[in-house]
Amino acid sequence: MSRFHKIAVGDAELIALQDSWTGRRPGGFFVGVETDAWRPYREWLDDEGLLTHNFGCFLIRSEGQHLLVDTGLGQWPNPLDLQQPPSLLEAMQGAGVSPDDIDLVLFTHLHWDHTGWNTRGEENAPELTFPNARYVVQQKEYDFWTGPGDKPSNGPAFERVLAPIVAADRLELVSGEYTATTEVVAVPTPGHTPGHVSFAVVSAGRSAYILGDAANKPVQLTEPDWYPSFDMDPIESTKSRHMIFDRADQENALLAGGHFAFPSMGYPDHVDGRRSFRYVT
Repeated sequence: MSRFHKIAVGDAELIALQDSWTGRRPGGFFVGVETDAWRPYREWLDDEGLLTHNFGCFLIRSEGQHLLVDTGLGQWPNPLDLQQPPSLLEAMQGAGVSPDDIDLVLFTHLHWDHTGWNTRGEENAPELTFPNARYVVQQKEYDFWTGPGDKPSNGPAFERVLAPIVAADRLELVSGEYTATTEVVAVPTPGHTPGHVSFAVVSAGRSAYILGDAANKPVQLTEPDWYPSFDMDPIESTKSRHMIFDRADQENALLAGGHFAFPSMGYPDHVDGRRSFRYVT
């Protein structure tokens, strides 16, 4: 089975890459939303009534550069009951890209399941997975996770996945609407974490939005006020979700969600007067 899916966005190319996936019971995934509330949305559940929870990243080919958005779970131990071992690098290979080809690694945020393949190798001596890349992080996000005070348990393992980047002088801290290429720009979507961003790909009259965790499931296009417990500021995350969905709807833009079931990409749609989601094929 293919672990990558390519689609053109004007002159740019967006490639969904699957690192791994698991199944989760829908009840309680969103705060206050139990199993019965999913009855109108059975289409988003599998044959066993589970949510497919993908762990995916996105590769952008833009203006002669290879940009990787988020780095997935990585080779490191994790507590998840995965359906397959994390294998982002194999998915990249299938798409015709090697780790050495990556020019920029762009982060939507720094949760551990979005930073895992920053490094690989031995636990006590991790090496950069993408040795020729600059790793671009929002200043606000970096300051939150590296600053004083208690932090949620789902943050990055600093010594393993961030310290080697700092030591190699490969970390670039930016703020707000960072321009990676003239076709790829960061869009602040705070709430899931303080410095969370999505990425807009705009080229030759077409557009796409790589959501990060501004949205976790396609059902949120219909129910944008549903939010998971790991949104740090639900009020802000809900505002961000409404904003990015409204923009995508107005532009008929492709939406790319790393936790959406693979192939992770599709378009806003309207069914019975309500906004919905239509996967690409």
